[in-house]
Amino acid sequence: MGDLMRLDLDGPVAVLRFLCPERRNPYSLAFVEALVANLRLAEKDEAIRAVVMTGGEHFSSGGDLIGFRAEIAKGARTTLQMVDMVHEGGRAAYQFRKPLIAAVCGIAYGAGLSLALSADIIVAAEDARLCEVFARIGGCPDTGSSWLLQQRAGAGIARMLVLTGREIDGRAARELRIVEECVPPGEVENRAIEIAREVAAHPAFGIQTAKRVMRAAAGCSYLQALEIERDSQTVLLCAHDFPEAMTAFQEKRPPRFKDC
Repeated sequence: MGDLMRLDLDGPVAVLRFLCPERRNPYSLAFVEALVANLRLAEKDEAIRAVVMTGGEHFSSGGDLIGFRAEIAKGARTTLQMVDMVHEGGRAAYQFRKPLIAAVCGIAYGAGLSLALSADIIVAAEDARLCEVFARIGGCPDTGSSWLLQQRAGAGIARMLVLTGREIDGRAARELRIVEECVPPGEVENRAIEIAREVAAHPAFGIQTAKRVMRAAAGCSYLQALEIERDSQTVLLCAHDFPEAMTAFQEKRPPRFKDC
């Protein structure tokens, strides 16, 4: 797995590097296995407060179609198992409890785009090439992109990109609200790390709870969101960081958070 990706520690921020940019980091079964393993390591390491995913010159070209052919040839049951295994990568990224930021340069196609979309924040290069490529190869969206893209860009834009198989660059992706920031190619990773450091500076328990609340509220009504917020905020108000923040405010001093 070490030849596919590496987890580099940079203080409270970890950088998950995909190591095959010359092959455009294909989303193979081995890639998924390495992705899941590294995200689990990052989740267990309490020193890591935020993670940046980057593929270097290319984020990911998507599914390893040539590599998948042997499994597809075995029939529908084996193919279903293979697709579900591929989806484990998206599940691990989307359910990652710490802030996850995608730094996207070059190609982000198919499952590679889905992986980027599963992050909390996407920083893309101006000339990055994003594509829901499935229609071009006679397939339909997978790896969560049918849901993730609609969450970010809305149903109409998502349908247009899926049904046309149209490639867009980072600038267009920013205009369509698919990515949060768009910067020159040489600035993508540094900008993603800057954002990760900004997030990591806050109390970890609060940030992880805020992420969970935002994810839960995205799929419910306003009144249900109030209930989710009430339950989560009650826990935080009684935890160690929020009381310290209130005391520090009263004493006119910087707060001394226990988990920072």
